[in-house]
Amino acid sequence: MGRPLGNYPLLVSEDPDEMEAGLAGLVGDCRFRPHSPPEGTTGRVHARRTKNFTVAYVEYPIAAGLRVECPRRRFLIAIPVTGRATVGGVRRKPHIRERWGCVINPGTTMEFCWTQEFAQLLVVVDRGVLETRLSAMLGRALPQPLRFEEVLNFARQPAKGWHDALSAYLGSLDDTDSALEIDVVADSVEQGLMTTFLASQKHNYWDVVTGEAKLVSSRTIREAIRLIDEQEHRNHSVPSLARELGVSVRALEKGFRRHLATTPNAYLRDVRLQRAHADLSSAEPDVVTVAQVAQRHGFFHFGRFAATYRDRFGEAPSHTLRRLIGPFH
Repeated sequence: MGRPLGNYPLLVSEDPDEMEAGLAGLVGDCRFRPHSPPEGTTGRVHARRTKNFTVAYVEYPIAAGLRVECPRRRFLIAIPVTGRATVGGVRRKPHIRERWGCVINPGTTMEFCWTQEFAQLLVVVDRGVLETRLSAMLGRALPQPLRFEEVLNFARQPAKGWHDALSAYLGSLDDTDSALEIDVVADSVEQGLMTTFLASQKHNYWDVVTGEAKLVSSRTIREAIRLIDEQEHRNHSVPSLARELGVSVRALEKGFRRHLATTPNAYLRDVRLQRAHADLSSAEPDVVTVAQVAQRHGFFHFGRFAATYRDRFGEAPSHTLRRLIGPFH
């Protein structure tokens, strides 16, 4: 990736304290210390703040340590350009190097141990901005804070594709004639980068975002049945049930097949047919029509409803409605 953000130098200094202060302004409370005397050692930080991100390039020629208390409102993505580092203070202790990076979740204290000739990119994203993007992708509010797996593998797709897109974005930021100088264009590109990252790096909503079907528990299926049976006014669909239960459609379908030997769509259809049958059995034909009852229960294609109803109950819905009519009606 070379030396990114060349047009945006924040500091070039031989003073570790100045390096620490510069980094603190970007990533939050931190402590930076070289592992050997820094005489004649020049560190470098380039940085640019955009609408949705803070992006920085950090370079230091001798081995050093960086301890950061990641704020509760920020995600930090660390991407080595040259050299290696270990990261402590997270659930695992990953080694990051070329093609391997890490994500630091909000509220986490991290400790980088850099090798000599180390350089890395830091991408800081506000938690609220990223969670708003994910919420828009899912079509609902998030019941729990977003948390990522820490290790990033840029050698494999889809993370490699995101890394390539980020490299192109950084190259465009360095070009003062770039379309990214237009706010609406920059926002669109950055929203795309966030969307791609959310679909590239595993997190606690990964199953819902990707539709990757993991086996759901019998308890989840019982809750789905309760929602269907007790919330007639909601007129649930399979996607709405999946969103409310926090699983993917494919996972919900797999769970229904395993635990009930049917599909959620078939179960929903049968419950609606039974409700429609009950309404038609008790309704007066001069007060309601079959079409009104069908629509009330989520059937908007009358011909298909009539055929399905006949298969289920052995008679046309109009016959059920007229059955109450006696000889003296």
